[in-house]
This record gives sequence, structure tokens and C-alpha cells, in this order.
Amino acid sequence: MAPHQNTTGVTEFILLGFTSQRSLQLLLFSFFLPIYLLSVAGNLGLVVLIRAERALHTPMYYFLSHLALMDLCSCCTVAPKMLLGLLKGHDTIPIPACALQMFSFAAASDAECCLLAAMAYDRYVAICRPLHYATAMPQHLCRLLVVASYAAGMASGAIHSIMAFRLPFCSAKTLDHFFCDIPLVLALACADTQINQLLLLVVCGTIQSITLVTIIASYGIILCTVRQTGSWRAMSTCGSHLTVVGVLYGTLLFMYLRPDDTYAPETDKMTSVFYTVALPTLNPAIYSLRNTDVKQAVKKRLSKRWHQT
Repeated sequence: MAPHQNTTGVTEFILLGFTSQRSLQLLLFSFFLPIYLLSVAGNLGLVVLIRAERALHTPMYYFLSHLALMDLCSCCTVAPKMLLGLLKGHDTIPIPACALQMFSFAAASDAECCLLAAMAYDRYVAICRPLHYATAMPQHLCRLLVVASYAAGMASGAIHSIMAFRLPFCSAKTLDHFFCDIPLVLALACADTQINQLLLLVVCGTIQSITLVTIIASYGIILCTVRQTGSWRAMSTCGSHLTVVGVLYGTLLFMYLRPDDTYAPETDKMTSVFYTVALPTLNPAIYSLRNTDVKQAVKKRLSKRWHQT
């Protein structure tokens, strides 16, 4: 069957954003702009620090640098458009830009889930099989896991965006959101979206379920090993990872794996802004504040700068 052709003249969507009150829009802009800039600086800084410091050239920090890149992609996909809308007081997004935004955000989110599973496996090997760590986590395996994470994310993003924009959009073109989120775009289509809803459940559900089971299994074995050996200090490197996992999966499962009739625009906007803007800002802080190696590397770099000046 040939794909549906969009012949109705709908070339863009109207993004309603958070509010129509001008004073509140400017207040939100002044609130979110520093958060966005902090997210960009924090994630870029973490990537540069890990690449520059030889002491951080280990599998765990290699994965962490790519996690920061994924957070950067996620935030930069959504926040600039959101901030522009708040500053202008109104906003629209062309259909191609909407499709690109949907693809980029879905790809970054699902890739991050896969990478978090790889990081959990890395912690399992480091704590439960420390004598075999070098052979069990060689450089080529780390690269393969990262490439597989990106590939899975891009495949998921491509499936959702291509299938969504094969649908016809008739007269409705108002998105009660600040970005092109999959469920809300599907709600505007004037065609049956059951296949799209099924794909959303199957693809996202499969990625999130498999990665979550991997993470739970890895930390279950880690916990058993630590209880037997009494080496609770080894768990210190896992606290940051578990914090990020809990927050990310909690919000993703709430947003995308629930019945359609439970969507509430205002609640969903607040949840969305948390995982699209706030979480990418929190991740560098979580890993930096709870990680001795990162803090020492930062102190070392600052000390060098201080002596040079």
C-alpha cells in the first residue's frame, strides 16, 4: 500500500507551550535559560575532562562520556526551540523540523537506555570479576556496546518518526506541548494510528524492558557478591548510576508506556521538561559530586590553570 500523502496544506504545527500569559512566559524563559546553559556546559565539560585526563581513560568513564553526549543531544534537541517560543510568546514548527526533532529525541532517549545497561554490565564485571576485568571489558567491546547503543536509538527514532509522518494531517495542527512528542503528534493525525501506538509500545517497551532487566540483574548479582564479601565500599561507584537509572526510567515509563486516556497535558508538560531539560543538567552534577575520580580530575585541572596564571 502506498504511503498516505499529506495534501491538506498543513505545513507546520503550532506549539502552545506552557502558557499564553506573557509575564509567565518571560519568567519561565529566565528560569530555563540558565538551566539549559548549565546543561550544555556541564555535559561538554564532562566529555572534555574525560578525554583530557588519562586517569579517566577506563571503560566506565568512556561510557560516561558518551552518556554526556547523549544528554547534550537530548537537551539541545528540545530546549532551544522551547526557549525561543517562550521569548517570542508564540511558536510554530515546520513539519520536517518536527520530524527531525522527534527522531533526534527518541534516538537519544533510547540510546541512553542501552548505554545505561552497558554501564551496569561494566560495574558487574568490575565488582564481581575484578581479576578478569581487563580481559572481560576490552576496548573493542566497549566501542561495540557504544555503537550498538547509538544504532538501537537511531533505529527506534527512525521507526517512530517515519511512521508518524506517513500519516495524513488534516485541519488540526495545534500541539498542546513545547516540542514534537510522539503521542501528541499521533493525536493530530486524521487516520488510524493503532499501528503507530503498537510500534511505540513494542519498540520502546522492548528497549526499556530489556535494558531495565539487564540493569536489575547486574545490580542484583553485585549486591549478592558484596553481601558475601563484605566489600560495601565497592558499591560507592554504583550510587550515581543507580540514581540516574531510577530517575530516567521512572519518567520514560510514566510518559510512554501507559494508556492513551491517562494523558494530562499540564502534568505531562512538567514531566517532559524534567527529563528533556532538567535531567541532562542533573546527570553531570550527580556523577561529579558522587565520584571521587571526577572530583580529583577537576581539582587537578583547576590547579594547573591556577599555577599557569
